[in-house]
Amino acid sequence: MTQTSTLQQIIQDGLQGLKQDSLSPDQWQVLHHLQGCRTERMGSFQWHCRHCDQDTTWYCSCRDRHCPTCQCTAREKWLRTRQQDLLPVTYHHLVFTLPHQFNHWTQVCPEVVYKSLFKSVWETLNHFANKRHHLEGKLGMMSVLHTWGQSLCQHIHLHCLIPSGVINAENEWQGTRKPGYLLPVKALSVKFKKTMLQHIHQAKLDEKLTRMDTTDINKTLDDVSSLNWVVYSKPAISHADSVVQYLARYCNRIGVSPSRLSLVNRHEVILRYKDYRTGKHSSMTLSTQELLRRFLLHVLPKGFMRLRYYGFMANAIRRKSLKVIRSSLALVE
Repeated sequence: MTQTSTLQQIIQDGLQGLKQDSLSPDQWQVLHHLQGCRTERMGSFQWHCRHCDQDTTWYCSCRDRHCPTCQCTAREKWLRTRQQDLLPVTYHHLVFTLPHQFNHWTQVCPEVVYKSLFKSVWETLNHFANKRHHLEGKLGMMSVLHTWGQSLCQHIHLHCLIPSGVINAENEWQGTRKPGYLLPVKALSVKFKKTMLQHIHQAKLDEKLTRMDTTDINKTLDDVSSLNWVVYSKPAISHADSVVQYLARYCNRIGVSPSRLSLVNRHEVILRYKDYRTGKHSSMTLSTQELLRRFLLHVLPKGFMRLRYYGFMANAIRRKSLKVIRSSLALVE
């Protein structure tokens, strides 16, 4: 049997302390997948070397998207594919964050919240793709949903990587007026808030929030309506190699890496994290049950796509769009 990883040991020690009726079938499935990854539980196959006549046993991976071991391999494969899609233009990284008042909603009706978030972000960006902002045409976007912060608490936000330009009506590439500027962040924040609340209200009217208490829904909506929502635009990226490395930070990842975990004993674990308020690295000691509870907050609904493409980067038209853009850029040069 292969050596047990830190996360597998934590699951083994903390699983007995979890109440089965408090977890969904998907959460239990994820725990058992991670516990059995690359062990005898997942099956094995034999490799035989004809030169040295040596036999080697390889244990199968669980291939669960919440598994840090499997996602590391998937990330490398995905990045090799995405290198072919990179454009010789500046890329912008935008982050759309939901207020924490929505956190408990995602444990009751996650698909409604997450789908509304994706739709709201894309509609918000499209609202600004016009002549006034020198982006009259079709935008492209790659977006990935993250639901965690460094300490594994809920922090729901959408990372968006956007090339700095659009495909206009003449089927030509139209770049932004300024290479380091895409869209006004304050205006994006206001529009994002308005659009997201509209989608939530519509979900309420469509009776998609029936599992939640009406009083709680109204109180949450009143609270978030009085807040200033946050859209953050990070510095632009202009080199293809940097874009690839940048993508690796956000795609095919889970909430915690085993390298940040250390077992104290059978009941406690140390979680190392970065405090972005101070910029310093710190650590906290949690019980194995508490760490698993936090980890399971970020299990996505079965079949839900966390990584999505929009506009000219959509899967159905990406290859054709990239060809048009590269031809247009070549003519400009």
